[in-house]
Amino acid sequence: MSDRVVRPLPQRSLAPDAERWLEGLPAPVLGIDAGERIRFVNAAAAELLAGVGRGLLGRRLDEVFGIDAPIIALARRALAGASGVAEADVALVGPGFALGHASVAAAPVGENDYIALVLTRPPRARAAPAAAASSAARTLAHEVRNPLAGIRAAAQLISRADDPDSAALAKLIVDEVDRVRRLTDRIDPLGAVEAPRFDRFNIHEALERVRKLIGSSAPEVMIRERYDPSLPQVRGDLDQLIQALLNITKNAAEAVADQPDGEIAISTSYRSGVKFRSAASGAARAQLEVQIVDNGPGLHPDVADRLFEAFATTKRDGMGLGLTVAADIIARHDGRIEVESQTGRTAFKILLPIDPDETT
Repeated sequence: MSDRVVRPLPQRSLAPDAERWLEGLPAPVLGIDAGERIRFVNAAAAELLAGVGRGLLGRRLDEVFGIDAPIIALARRALAGASGVAEADVALVGPGFALGHASVAAAPVGENDYIALVLTRPPRARAAPAAAASSAARTLAHEVRNPLAGIRAAAQLISRADDPDSAALAKLIVDEVDRVRRLTDRIDPLGAVEAPRFDRFNIHEALERVRKLIGSSAPEVMIRERYDPSLPQVRGDLDQLIQALLNITKNAAEAVADQPDGEIAISTSYRSGVKFRSAASGAARAQLEVQIVDNGPGLHPDVADRLFEAFATTKRDGMGLGLTVAADIIARHDGRIEVESQTGRTAFKILLPIDPDETT
């Protein structure tokens, strides 16, 4: 995507020099009027919010981010006061998208109760959680690790069988146990899960693991694959990306589990001409896209607008954390998730930046 500037609506609340100054900022900026409508979008904001649906100009903040979005409360505080306000680690989520977290500053500019929202990405390191959360993380890691050794030993015994299918399944179990063990080993008592450990790999390596796991747990679901074999590599944490893609695909498999024609289609492609800037001072980077599409009934209306919020679920035994974890992992990789859903087709689109060394 080019760094074009998106001009404000004819109804103007800023002086031309103020507009030019905001347009030139590398950070995403939204101009909001007294009616909480978006009246100005600079190039960086247009790039960041490119996947939220129809144009931003003229839309109310709650139409874009949802009624209870934290960014709306921040904007209202700024509109009601004469000075600026700021908040760190604000979730940038809304109906059908999750863009991670950002620090948001809101301040009056110009006249007529016009404010500017300036969004900046936080550093990768995360603030330490409360002691109770830290203790819970350690306890969870301990409780998960305890049965892993027994599961792994049993799988190794099965792998010695003469049946090739059983041996292959046992190998998959061992590999998955090892991956879960690595993830639990990396739970940091001061900051929950560590930042990703970046390495270069082909995204199809992660998707192949996901396909095998879903194929073993939901053999009745048809999985179709359409991969672009020429895709460049990505830089990321293979274990964490497997987890994010697995959480999304598992949701898709559960959505079609009761259908005789239940099907999941997984595809990859290079998003030609599409680039996103992952940080206020960063360069726009080329993207690859992973699509996970199911032919289920579509998103339940009770959770459609808050998919990526913790504990948002309609499942009887679900905790509502799978998509929250997936969105957090993708955001840590400077990626984004977009969702489109209707009866018979729900599509999760995961955009990830291509390793810059592969595009030079």
